[in-house]
Amino acid sequence: MSEIIRIATRNSPLALRQANIVKDILKDSVKSKLIPMTSSGDSATSKEFKKLGGKGLFLKELEESLLSGDTDIAVHSLKDVPFILNSKFEITTISTREVPMDAFISNKFRSIYDLPKNAVIATSSPRRIAVLKSISRDFKIVEIRGNIQTRLKKLKEENYDGIILAAAGLHRMSIQKEITEYLPIKQSVPSAGQGILCIEYLKKNMNIKRMLKKYKNQDVDRCAAEERSFIGMLDGDCLSPIGAHAMIQKEQISLTGFVASKDGNNFIKTTCEASIREGIGVGKKLGNIFIKQGAKKLLRK
Repeated sequence: MSEIIRIATRNSPLALRQANIVKDILKDSVKSKLIPMTSSGDSATSKEFKKLGGKGLFLKELEESLLSGDTDIAVHSLKDVPFILNSKFEITTISTREVPMDAFISNKFRSIYDLPKNAVIATSSPRRIAVLKSISRDFKIVEIRGNIQTRLKKLKEENYDGIILAAAGLHRMSIQKEITEYLPIKQSVPSAGQGILCIEYLKKNMNIKRMLKKYKNQDVDRCAAEERSFIGMLDGDCLSPIGAHAMIQKEQISLTGFVASKDGNNFIKTTCEASIREGIGVGKKLGNIFIKQGAKKLLRK
């Protein structure tokens, strides 16, 4: 392990902010520096993004830097990390979870439920599109990509009626004042891992693994594992209209899952609970419930 830990990060404002959060967490143990880079996911067009594998593209260059030895760890939003990782890498969560909900932002309306027929809402997330269609089939949904600042600028310039973003990013950038309304989890089940930061590193790097162990929040890590287990059971990815959110209260873990058809016409939403003493398994349990209800078939529609 280097005397100075080199942190791979995308060079977007939010990614840099997240990497600096991690740097600050680690400062009592090690010195570190950021190594910013542009990822394939940042430079790809919308069509290329979908064709080449979606959010996994946000990891490509960062993983290459880990393999080459140019960096020691990489910081990601867990929701951007594919369920199946290259076997050479491992991930661990770090610190507490930021607000997991989706956020509705509008310069015209005070609530998503105030939107008129044929309102124009911008989002590129298949999951959020399905949620919007479950609220009103009359919404006109347009694609939007780019960092938070770019999307907020487009909201104004394109005269959209609203956009949907992850509230966590707005909080981390200290611009939560832009949020018009937090969408309740029961209405808009977040992406698995939304609001959670994770660190990726080479599996063989035991020094890094030992160092990071003390920064793991056990409850956050448990929730993340169950959410990702549910996604894995259904063979879901970031291009699937699928969501999962777990929370722990009073020795109980509850997991809410959401799956929709790509056209948003049909969806399944269910919550499963278990005692945390039962060990890891609520993600698999809920996944089996969804499979019996036809979730895999729904995702193929």
